[in-house]
This record gives sequence, structure tokens and C-alpha cells, in this order.
Amino acid sequence: MSSRNIFPGFLLWSCVWVVVGTVACSKQETAPAPAASSAASPAPQAASPASAPAAAGPAAVPMSPGTVIASSQYSADPNLRCDLLQVKRASGGALLIRWRLYNAAGSPQSTGLVAGAGPKPIHYDFSWAELYYTDPAENKKYAFLTDSEGNRIVDMWWGELGPGEQRLQWAKFPAPPATSTKVTVYIPKFVPFEDTPVSQ
Repeated sequence: MSSRNIFPGFLLWSCVWVVVGTVACSKQETAPAPAASSAASPAPQAASPASAPAAAGPAAVPMSPGTVIASSQYSADPNLRCDLLQVKRASGGALLIRWRLYNAAGSPQSTGLVAGAGPKPIHYDFSWAELYYTDPAENKKYAFLTDSEGNRIVDMWWGELGPGEQRLQWAKFPAPPATSTKVTVYIPKFVPFEDTPVSQ
């Protein structure tokens, strides 16, 4: 056999081995790639708790009737309390005053007393002339407002208030001058609420 016939065959087999070797090397180089991507995949999962909803946050605080500005005891029974909640300028040149009556006496179940020996309801009554406020800056007294038919613009309660019970009340008055920032509020049968700030 001549060298001219051997050489082309040698070149053919050399090319085949080069191609096979290249394919084998490329498979070895690309094989670890999926493992690397799978190792990096847990990273987004680790960050997911940071974006969790507000379930781990503090529980919602229930709304209350209002912030207590000051408190006073009933002259006839210290268990009856008056909480002053709001003294605020309202539309139409009025002053809105809100308060709460609360019987703070404990129930027989909570005190361990026998039936009939526990705290009793407290009777609350008043006269309309006892409900007003004064403006120390102007040295003036203001009674509650009435409508064109003479009806009182108030929501007041009187009667028997049981242990643990409460009643929200309010009344509208003429507003003091804009320069008056504090007033003294008189709720019937309670110690006056002196130097109460007037909110806007």
C-alpha cells in the first residue's frame, strides 16, 4: 500500500478522535453547571420570611371612646366616676364637650361576696343649671345651647347605673373667643375640671 493511501485514512481517524475528545471535554465542563444553579436556588427562599405579611406584628388595638383628659368622683358615691373625654371647638362657633359616667364598683362574682351583699347600682340625677363651663380669661359663664324650638342640644343620662356600667354623654355650648385656650368644665355633682385645654 502506498503512503498516499495511508495518509488520508490517518487524517480521517485523527479528526474523529479530535471531535470525540472535544465533545467529551465539553460535556465534562458543562455538567457541573446545573449543580451550581441548584445550590444557589435556596437564596430566594431564605429571603422570603422577611417579606412575610404583618402576621408577626402586634395585634390591632381596639378603639376606645376617647382619651381621658381628667377624672372626678361623684359627691354622693366615690364609686361613680366622671371621665372628661373631649373639649373641642366645633363648626358653627360651638364648643363640644364629651364625658363618660362609670360605676367602678366591683361585681359580687369578682369580690367573692354572697348574693345580695355585692355593690348596688348608683342613682345619678342633676339639675340643668349645674351643667356649664366658664372661661377664666374672659371671666364669663356659658350655658349649653338650645335649638330654635328651645330643645337642649345635649345627650345626658340619669337614673340607676349598675356596677361596671358606663354612659357616654355630650353637650354643645357657645365657643369662647379664639384667644381662650383653657376653660373650666362643670359636670353636675362632680368636682369642676379646671384649666381644661380647648382643642381645635
